Amino acid sequence: MTDDEPTTTKRSRSRRKAAAPAAERPSGDVEVIEPAARRPSVASVGAALPAESVDVHMSAVGRVEAGEVSVTQGALGAARTQQLSVDRGAVGAVLADRAELSRGYARSILARQVQMDRAAARIVIAADVRAEQTAVMFLVARRVSGDIRVLFDWRGALAFGAAAGLLFGIFSRMRRQR
Repeated sequence: MTDDEPTTTKRSRSRRKAAAPAAERPSGDVEVIEPAARRPSVASVGAALPAESVDVHMSAVGRVEAGEVSVTQGALGAARTQQLSVDRGAVGAVLADRAELSRGYARSILARQVQMDRAAARIVIAADVRAEQTAVMFLVARRVSGDIRVLFDWRGALAFGAAAGLLFGIFSRMRRQR
């Protein structure tokens, strides 16, 4: 190749127009995109893909099972992992060895170690919780350190559960009598 010849680059996808019979042909042109040779595989809805590390950035995922999960400005429905890291995101349920939540929200966390920084959670059950400027509704933990506001500790949660159960029982009995 000489310097005078123009250089061309190959695209990873090739495009061609599909030829349909005249009766089935839409009014505009139909373009079919053929997959490249090294295209990543995508699973259908509800399928599981094994992974060591999963990074979620500005998107939402229903369920993840991996060794390490990192969420940045995203949402995660449920996660089962060794280590979870959430920065400016939301998580529905977490089962992890270590969970870190920074400027985000978690509905339920069940972990050995939890570290929260300017975050909120509904239920946290852990052996060790470290928090800074954090709010939690129900907290059950062996050790808690840092600046954390807890609406119900284990005694308050027990009293809340007993009261809610009593009210539910009364309303159920009244409903059956009608």
